[in-house]
Amino acid sequence: MRVEIARKVENNLSIIARSGKIMYGSTYVLWSLENIPDKVKAVVVSRNPPPNFLQRLNDIINKKGLKIPIIFSRRSNMELADLCGRPHPVSALSILDLGNAAIREEELYE
Repeated sequence: MRVEIARKVENNLSIIARSGKIMYGSTYVLWSLENIPDKVKAVVVSRNPPPNFLQRLNDIINKKGLKIPIIFSRRSNMELADLCGRPHPVSALSILDLGNAAIREEELYE
């Protein structure tokens, strides 16, 4: 994934959180990939995810042959939480709907 798109998603997270649909937390990210992969537009992972999360994420993506963009953020779980307006750390999130963000879904796959 291009760095510009990753930054664009990060910069639009507050808009996506307000007007779109996001599942917060590593457990819910893995659940969404297992159960509703067709609804997941992208996954954002903080720079400090829980132990074994990346391995489990890779396992699910490879097992199901998913082509979902994974955005590795340069921000910590607390910084991601601030961007999304959440009162708790956010180590990972699944974007299900981009809402009013200035991003087209096609851009995520370029």
